[in-house]
Amino acid sequence: MKSKLWFEYLCILAGTTIMAIATNIFYEPNSIVTGGISGLSIVIQYLSGKFFNYPIPLWATTIVLNIPLLILGARVNGRKFISRTIVSIILLSTMLYVTKGIETQGFDMTISSIYGGLLMGLGLGLVFRNGATTGGTDLTASIINAKNKHLPIANLMFCIDACVIASGFFTFGAKNAMYAIIAEFITSRIVDMMLEGFISSKSVFIISEKTDEIADKILNQMKRGVTSLLGQGMYTKAEKNVLFCVMTSKEVFSLKTMIKEIDPKAFVIVNDAHEVLGKGFRELES
Repeated sequence: MKSKLWFEYLCILAGTTIMAIATNIFYEPNSIVTGGISGLSIVIQYLSGKFFNYPIPLWATTIVLNIPLLILGARVNGRKFISRTIVSIILLSTMLYVTKGIETQGFDMTISSIYGGLLMGLGLGLVFRNGATTGGTDLTASIINAKNKHLPIANLMFCIDACVIASGFFTFGAKNAMYAIIAEFITSRIVDMMLEGFISSKSVFIISEKTDEIADKILNQMKRGVTSLLGQGMYTKAEKNVLFCVMTSKEVFSLKTMIKEIDPKAFVIVNDAHEVLGKGFRELES
């Protein structure tokens, strides 16, 4: 248990470091406000420097703005969740300070929005998968998700970040805001893949007069499990078996070829499987 705990905290450290690098190398130099506390910190740093001649550091804003969210999050998600989030916020602030001195190559807006989005999504995914958030948008999204499980965290983040991106629009202009939207979209997609798995899966329904033969091929040739469901044709009123199985996208082509050889008249439905957990796929997690 201790080794697992240490591994999780190392992943949180890696995630916050990647996020800090994305912010300091790609976002802040190009005034790309992608949302969340990090994006809002860029706006505050610019405005404080412009009007008060003292740009407030990103790491300081990250800590101060997260305090009220931590208090609310503690009531909703529990002490374990918040303890990890406090650690991740401290680590993120520290990494923002440490990586500030990294020399940048003067990347243009396109490169910064793409690679910044990729790194930010990777970092957030690592933090989320290990039971924490970095505060800001992700903490707010997790609080809402705790009460509304049907609302995906990535989608909630995208909606909340729109408000912060709007502040960037009024501060830095439309061009920067458009690149910020590109970066935010990439981030949300990467977070989805990190949380739901990188392997694309499909669920398949097969209606055929030769279900026994098709099921045998799936079990013995493709080495995939298959379930027979009892169905009834409402026009003919005849009962028939409906096969149901889940497999990777690469296996679907082989399945369709095999079904065509056995029964060209078979009716096949292929759907995207949002997330597949269990034997043969990703391990079921608590």
